[in-house]
Amino acid sequence: MAKTERQKTIQRLDNLFSEYIRKRAYHEASGCQRCKTGHSWDELQAAHCFTRGSYTTRWLPENALGICGGCHLYIDSHEDAKFALFREWVSPKDLEHLYVLAHMTSKASPVDYKMTEIYLKNSIKRLDGVLTF
Repeated sequence: MAKTERQKTIQRLDNLFSEYIRKRAYHEASGCQRCKTGHSWDELQAAHCFTRGSYTTRWLPENALGICGGCHLYIDSHEDAKFALFREWVSPKDLEHLYVLAHMTSKASPVDYKMTEIYLKNSIKRLDGVLTF
């Protein structure tokens, strides 16, 4: 069954978001943001604080960290450890904002797919040293 245009857009944004989060983790922590083990960016995974099912927070950079597979498996099964980890990297104000957004419907807070794509592409270019601000 062929994917719809919306499904293709979501897949493209998921891929861009994952690349950005993993590259950001590599630049900020030289690897996993939990265990601090050195990994190249492409060995990391993007772990969400609030589920990807919430489109209002799905592609927000403060809602994800780049961590290794073992740490990702651990925090997804230990919610207290997950929130403790995010408190290390995300400000209390941003976590509160994420909480509110995660519990909104996308009708109440619509997602602009095109702007999200532009933001993620530019953020990746900045990390790759192509753009400077």
